[in-house]
Amino acid sequence: MIPVLFLEILAATAGIFYLKKTNATLHEKLFVVFLWFSVGIEILSSYAGFAYFSEYMVFGFVEETPFRNNYWLSNIYLLVNNLVYIYFFGVQLHNTKAKKLLVMLAIAMVIAVIIDFGTSDFFNTLSRVSTIFGSLLVLMTILFFYLELLVSEKLLALRYNLSFYISVVLLIYTLCISPLDYLINYFKTSTGNQLFVSLRVNTLFILNILLYLTYTFAFILCSKKKK
Repeated sequence: MIPVLFLEILAATAGIFYLKKTNATLHEKLFVVFLWFSVGIEILSSYAGFAYFSEYMVFGFVEETPFRNNYWLSNIYLLVNNLVYIYFFGVQLHNTKAKKLLVMLAIAMVIAVIIDFGTSDFFNTLSRVSTIFGSLLVLMTILFFYLELLVSEKLLALRYNLSFYISVVLLIYTLCISPLDYLINYFKTSTGNQLFVSLRVNTLFILNILLYLTYTFAFILCSKKKK
């Protein structure tokens, strides 16, 4: 947790630097706010690990409650995460039909996730709707972003295009981690699947390093563009 948290703070701090150096757009400001939100969630969700590894000498009051695990926080974060990225790339589109489609699908996703929260084990499993439907919607939004990029003048100035860097690393991250997040509901340490759990943890660790280092690099590089 500590190395990833450090990189999250580094990326969020680089985001503040970027905002000060450029005439940032609203969606870029929202993205930096989201990074700090991610830092807060990372710190808050650590209570489950401290409780477990201290044999509930720390945060012992959660031991016999639904909050024993931090899946509930992960589920809320997954929904917010998907919505932020859909907005971040969707708001940059000029195709009205594509925008309307994304809005309708995003609304449908929120409704489906809320229903999923009420019908599934919200406190002990990751939302299948968020890991599959949400991830596919994020990928679709990135695809629309690329299609418009190909036919625009922005293609000639990718060096300082913050959204492009974010889209590339997010595409890799989503394609790799979404299937593992979906399968984690079926392969847990409690069911004797330690190997799969270790694979997911190590993959997530590497992908988080890639994700937040890329964000940090992108903020610093793109801060050099002229106002």
